[in-house]
Amino acid sequence: MKKSSNPKETNVEYQEVDIKKKLEKIFDYDPLVPIDICPIRDILSIASDKWSILIVLFIGGHKVLRFGDLKSLIHGISAKVLTERLRNLEKDGYLSRQVFPEVPVRVEYQLTPFGLRYLDKLIILSEWIKDEMGNVIQSRKRYEIKSDSPELTI
Repeated sequence: MKKSSNPKETNVEYQEVDIKKKLEKIFDYDPLVPIDICPIRDILSIASDKWSILIVLFIGGHKVLRFGDLKSLIHGISAKVLTERLRNLEKDGYLSRQVFPEVPVRVEYQLTPFGLRYLDKLIILSEWIKDEMGNVIQSRKRYEIKSDSPELTI
């Protein structure tokens, strides 16, 4: 890599090299691990769908929540999907479930230490999303305008 006298170019070049190294580390292929086991796909597929992210964010914001509370906080989620996501998040260690032998039975969910570390990353991502939302909306508008205009074919 050639050296640049422009600090902004040097910073961008450094970031590109840093990103490349990080990606190589993440996607390093181990011949002893079957190729169909991908940590990104396997681990994040459970915790990164739209419902699971909202579940983790809401439980993190309230510390402890019951099923009904989550159902009313997360607009549009069905009881079946909420149950599935809660089970998967519990199975992977993001949250714990405590059942109280009462009538009716009371069940509470809270984040585990692992889930709290994940929440910390989600908050960083959520802040970035909030900061960049205007850019995404503008890009969508530009795309729609471009898609609606007739294109010349030669």
